[in-house]
Amino acid sequence: DTSLREIINPLTYIEKMNFKLTKSSMLAWTAIGVLAASCSDDNNLPDRDSNDVEFFVAANSGNGSYLLAVPDVTTGETSVVGQGLETEPYTAWVFPNPSTGIGLRYQQGDPGLGIGVTLGPTGNIIRKGSDFQIISRFTTYGPFQNQVLTIVGSVQSQDNPNALFSTFNFINPENNNSVRTVTKSTTNLTGNGEYGTLSGVVPFGSQEFLTAIVPSKLAQNASGQLTTSATAYPDSVWIAALDADLNVKRIYRDDRLGYASGRFRSQYYSSIAEDGKGNVYVFSPANDANTTKPAGVIRIRSGQSTFDPDYFYNLRDQAANLLFQRVFHVHDDWFALAYVRPGSTAQTGPAQPNALALVNVVTKSFQWVDGLPDFNGNPRFGLPISEGGKLYIPVSETNQKPAIYIVDAATAQASKGLIVNADEITAIGKLAK
Repeated sequence: DTSLREIINPLTYIEKMNFKLTKSSMLAWTAIGVLAASCSDDNNLPDRDSNDVEFFVAANSGNGSYLLAVPDVTTGETSVVGQGLETEPYTAWVFPNPSTGIGLRYQQGDPGLGIGVTLGPTGNIIRKGSDFQIISRFTTYGPFQNQVLTIVGSVQSQDNPNALFSTFNFINPENNNSVRTVTKSTTNLTGNGEYGTLSGVVPFGSQEFLTAIVPSKLAQNASGQLTTSATAYPDSVWIAALDADLNVKRIYRDDRLGYASGRFRSQYYSSIAEDGKGNVYVFSPANDANTTKPAGVIRIRSGQSTFDPDYFYNLRDQAANLLFQRVFHVHDDWFALAYVRPGSTAQTGPAQPNALALVNVVTKSFQWVDGLPDFNGNPRFGLPISEGGKLYIPVSETNQKPAIYIVDAATAQASKGLIVNADEITAIGKLAK
């Protein structure tokens, strides 16, 4: 995986980030300043009566990307053009507090870009705070203490050529979307000498977050640069608990599963999730080709320092050797898993999820969701939200208008809701004034 070998300029990353601006980074910041100055919060869209809380919809149409607020997503049809705030396309949306959405744009090897938005008084999405840049890029992300935390790995430093580092970016929407950057070594987190790429950000109590460790062997090439290769421990799973200062508080290890992360190109998708009661469930897709362990689930109970030895759920028995790429908490003990199911129509490019399954981690039940577009047609899923025992998920199809589908956890049935006149819906959320 060449993405794990990318070398990032060590001048850009110094512990606690008193970084030195290069000419290119100054130009990038200047460009962002011009972009922010040219974009007004007044998007000249029609006013309307607005609820205090509305659904947020991100969609692409033609050559544009739009953000739209709507009072209801269970029925009807709407258009983003002429009603939504036009922006750059963003890869992910994170909601660190009820009134703020943070958009993150992944740009492969280039620095990531970001935007903050909120719900305006007349029912429109408006910008909140400054646009920003994530100089280090990012490969995983999540909310933590009313901020958004992004992480990227495989950072090399001239000060320590025998270790690889990870860079953490804390984006603070209450401070004009300021970005605080910290770079720390994540080599030998597991105690076996291997490097750890981090996947996922899941709050654990109020003072810590959990993140999965994806281990890799380290070696130096002929130029003295560190490279990574397949782990010598494909049959173990590790989770790290870190505090707000990125001190490692605990390392959880278990040998019943392989590493816990979804993968798509260089992105690491979180496959750990909290159940709303303080317990964190750790899902392993069994991605490592060398693992002998099945896809499955284990648990960290609220406040505990070890995995629950009495809990294990074998997902291979439920879905053969199919791979899931993402995990979403729906309600209480219910989680939705986004699977890649081989169908009658082959996907072009890397395989992406085209089917959803509902899993109850306590009763250990598994059921494919009915009512979604047929997986044989390779529907595409956007980022969902959960509320009231239901999962609201954007679904886009070839030659069809995209729509929001509502999945009922109690019945594993999906119903088609709001249709959007666009090419693709990429995310849904909720925003309060």
